[in-house]
Amino acid sequence: MSLCFHRYVWMPVALFWLAGCASLDEWQRMKVYRPTPIEAGAWQPELAKYPGVQAQTLRLPQNEQLQVLRFSAMPGNSSKVKVLYLHGTLRHALQNSAKIEGITRNGMDVVAPDYRGWGASTYRIPDETSIHADALAAWQAQRDLEEDHLWVIYGHSMGSAAAVHLAAQVHQRGLGPFCAVVLESAFTSFPDVARSVSGPFGLLAAALTTQKMASIDMIGQVPGPIWLLHGSQDATIPMSLGKRLFAAAPSPKYWLDLPKDHSDLQTDATGAYDAVWQQVKSTCDPSAAKPSGLRQ
Repeated sequence: MSLCFHRYVWMPVALFWLAGCASLDEWQRMKVYRPTPIEAGAWQPELAKYPGVQAQTLRLPQNEQLQVLRFSAMPGNSSKVKVLYLHGTLRHALQNSAKIEGITRNGMDVVAPDYRGWGASTYRIPDETSIHADALAAWQAQRDLEEDHLWVIYGHSMGSAAAVHLAAQVHQRGLGPFCAVVLESAFTSFPDVARSVSGPFGLLAAALTTQKMASIDMIGQVPGPIWLLHGSQDATIPMSLGKRLFAAAPSPKYWLDLPKDHSDLQTDATGAYDAVWQQVKSTCDPSAAKPSGLRQ
């Protein structure tokens, strides 16, 4: 589960709001984002479990750092299309390697930053602002290193909101082109996810949360093509929220739903998930073979 707004999380959040606390905001952010840090002494042994994964450390202001991991495309299947992968809550980038393999097996390198609070990046209790800042820092660093590559911005779960915000910001500020945006298990906003929980606690949490991640407010500023992928059995984010975001997105846009849950679309055995990534790759690089299209 990549987004903390599971149905059973909202009840203690709402109760805590009612009780009140001086450190309420920090408590809320810890419960919402569930950052997963790796202690300094454990970082190299953990990284060694993933042969071939390369780590890059970006220096940030105030002596903080952002750890960015690179996962190479499957040997003999690489292309000049690269994917900036923005992960969801709880799992750090290495723990997302199974999902990342769904991209690398289709011939694209993946660059996956760990926001501050996750992995070997500087520890802090994250918030919406810090996550967006970290996504932008990772984007700018990779663009500076590899200007000749074709970039896809991808986000899963909470990372889908970071991807929408980043794509809109990059487009508005002219911070380098990207050729596609892919959003998996996406949602309209955190309050909408809270409201999807039945009963009064979801409504209360939706009204009180300070973390909005309102993709619905920015998706119209993201140039297509945009792909949205969702599991019809998603028990964390209702597919209806993904469809609402899709309806608000500009064209060209493509939708795929599969009979999967929140974080396992890459295990699809029909070939439909891989077909999306082949379509993304061939759209970015017309020299690649282009399969038949998906629903628009």
